[in-house]
Amino acid sequence: MDGELNMKKTLTKIFCIAVLLSCLTGCFESKEEKQKRQSYYDQAKENTISYIQKKYGFTPEAGTTKCTFDNSDNFSNNCTGMILVNAKYNDKSFEVLIDGTNSTESGIDNYQYEQISREIVDLITSDYGVPYKYQLYYGYDNKGLIAQYYDGNNLSDVMRDNYLRLVAEYIDSGFSEVNKESLKLSKFSIFHRLYIVNYKSLNTYKKIKNHNYNITGSYIENEFYDNSEYLKNVITLNVRDVKYYDF
Repeated sequence: MDGELNMKKTLTKIFCIAVLLSCLTGCFESKEEKQKRQSYYDQAKENTISYIQKKYGFTPEAGTTKCTFDNSDNFSNNCTGMILVNAKYNDKSFEVLIDGTNSTESGIDNYQYEQISREIVDLITSDYGVPYKYQLYYGYDNKGLIAQYYDGNNLSDVMRDNYLRLVAEYIDSGFSEVNKESLKLSKFSIFHRLYIVNYKSLNTYKKIKNHNYNITGSYIENEFYDNSEYLKNVITLNVRDVKYYDF
């Protein structure tokens, strides 16, 4: 019995050492790896300038850079070569995700994020009023990084492959189950998911500390029921399925 216990302890120690070594080796880069990463950064900055010039017709400042990583295991320290570049033009900051391994004029960015966001929120404002607050998710990493150019008239085309989701929060608004029919209008077809959340009062709204709904989860309705004492009603659009919740 003691021998078996000692063996388990030994195996546990070996496992812990192996994990520690993996962490340590993942935390340090060789000189060659640092040089390779810097070459990615330099190329990504050049590519960012070319990409933005081609897409928007102006020349940005390419600033700080950051690697995206291979997350195939918990200890990976491998830069994929896709670089996130912080750019600026006329005091407006935005991000570009672009290849740093080769010369290219193709990438994704969120330069038009504010403009596109206003257009998206305007779609629900005409039927439900201006939301008290909203959370908008689309594009790479839900940060609005997209390849498409928005020309002011092609919002549906821009959002077709960008998995648009929106949570709009209201305080004691007057919409009812009848309003859910409006979400069946063609203009709302750009949304993959839309949640219109109506609180009983500003006081009940403030009682909830975290308003960051699990927008990527499949059970967001559970969050509404968990907070039902604070809610007046909720209307949801999931692809083309419209639901109404009265609390």
